[in-house]
Amino acid sequence: MQIYNTLTRKIEEFKPLNPLKVGLYTCGPTVYGPGHLGHARTYVNFDLLKRTLFYNGFKVKHILNITDVHDDMIKKANELGITIFELSDKYMALFLQDMKDLNTIAADHYPKVTEHIKEIIEMVKALVDKDFAYVEKDGSVYFRVAKFKGYGQLSGIKLEKAKTGTRVETDKYEKESVADFVLWKGAKKGEPSWDSPWGKGRPGWHIECSVMSKKYLGNTIDIHGGATDLKFPHHENEIAQSEAANGALFVKYWFHPGLLDIESQKMSKSLGNYIEIHEIKEKGFDPLALRYLFLTTHYRQKLNFTWKSLEAAQSALKNLRLQIINYQLSIINSRRSSLSQDKLEKIEDFQKRFVDFINDDLAIPQALALVWEVVKSNIPPGDKLDLILDFDQIFGLKLSEVKKEKIKIPIEVKKLVEEREKMRREKKWDEADKIRKRVEKLGFNLNDVAKETVIYPK
Repeated sequence: MQIYNTLTRKIEEFKPLNPLKVGLYTCGPTVYGPGHLGHARTYVNFDLLKRTLFYNGFKVKHILNITDVHDDMIKKANELGITIFELSDKYMALFLQDMKDLNTIAADHYPKVTEHIKEIIEMVKALVDKDFAYVEKDGSVYFRVAKFKGYGQLSGIKLEKAKTGTRVETDKYEKESVADFVLWKGAKKGEPSWDSPWGKGRPGWHIECSVMSKKYLGNTIDIHGGATDLKFPHHENEIAQSEAANGALFVKYWFHPGLLDIESQKMSKSLGNYIEIHEIKEKGFDPLALRYLFLTTHYRQKLNFTWKSLEAAQSALKNLRLQIINYQLSIINSRRSSLSQDKLEKIEDFQKRFVDFINDDLAIPQALALVWEVVKSNIPPGDKLDLILDFDQIFGLKLSEVKKEKIKIPIEVKKLVEEREKMRREKKWDEADKIRKRVEKLGFNLNDVAKETVIYPK
C-alpha cells in the first residue's frame, strides 16, 4: 500500500510502527453548529483511508477528537443563553448522525477537550519546564516557536513570515513573538475556565490534539489526518509542541484531503452557497449519493459540488443498486456453472486491478470506474455480484444491503407491464417497446432479468 505523505511531499510505501496495527488520528469537529459539505467530504475521505487499511489486513485504532471548548463555541453559547456543554451535546449528536448517514465507520474513541484538562495542563507544564513555553502576566502560556528548529517542515512556511493565523483570538493576548501561539489562555470574564498552575484559564486550540493523540496512540502515531487548510498553523503547531514535549517524532504519515467548492466558488455564508450536510436529505437526496459523488474525485484534488452532479451521482447509485437486484434474481433463477478459463482470467484481472488502484494512494475514482467495467463485462451475474460486493468494502455504499424492494406499483403500470409481456411472448417487439416508453413516462423503469421483469422507480 502506498500513500502520499504531506510531510515528505511524495508517495511512500506505508509501513506502520507495528506491522499489523495502525494508529490513526483525525481532526474532528468544533461542535457549535451543523457540519457542511466540506466536512462531509473530509470525513468520507478519512473513512476511505480507514477502509483501505482494513482491506489490506491492518487493525486500526482510530481517534477522532471533539473540540467542545473554543472561542466560537463560547460566542455561540452566549448568544443562545446556554452552556458550552449543552451546545456541544446538541451538535455532537448531529455530527454522529451525519457520519452514520454517510456510512463512515465509527471511530474507536471520540475524546472531548473538556474531559482532558488534566492531561493538557501536564503537557503545557512540561513545555514550560523545558523552556519551550513561557507564561505571560495574564496567566496565558505561549509556545516559543523560535526555539523549535523544525518549525515549518510540514507547511513549508518560513518562520519570519509565520503568523499565529489561528481561529482563536490569540492576538488579543500578550506574547514575545508574532509567531508564538497560545497553549493555555488566561481566564476572561464570562468564559468557562479551569484551575491551573498559572491561574484560571482554558486550553488553546492546538494543544488538544497533541494531548489526546498521545493519550490514546502514544508519542508517535502512524497517520494523522486533517483537511488541507489545517496544515498551517494547526498541524504545524501540533508537531512543534508534541515533539518538544515528548522528544520523539510526532507523526509518520500526514494525510490531507482536498477542499470542496460549490458551483466553482469557495463555500461561504456571505456568498449564499453554504450547504449543511443535513440539507442533502431535506432536499430529497440519499446521503449515500453524496458519498458516491465524493468517490468520483481523488481525495487530494479539489471537488466542485453542483446539484446537477449530485443528481447524476444519485442516478448512478440507483442504477448500481438495480444491477445488484438483477444479479440476485439471476442467481435465484439459474444455476451457477463452471467458468471458462477466459472468464476466470477476467475475474482475476478485475480483482488485481482493483487492489492496485486502492493501494496506489487511494485511486478511488479509477476503482469506481472498474465497477462499471464489471457490469458491462460478459462474466456471469453471480461473479459480478461477488466482485462488486467485495469492492464495496471500500466504497461503503451498502450494496450488500440492497434487496428487491417492495415497491407500490400503480395498477395502470401493472396492466401495461402485463400487456408488454403478452407482446413479448408474441414477439411483437415494436409494440412492447412502445409500452416500455409509456411506463417510463409514468416514472418507472423496466429491466428484464431471466424470466422476470423488474419494475423500478426512476
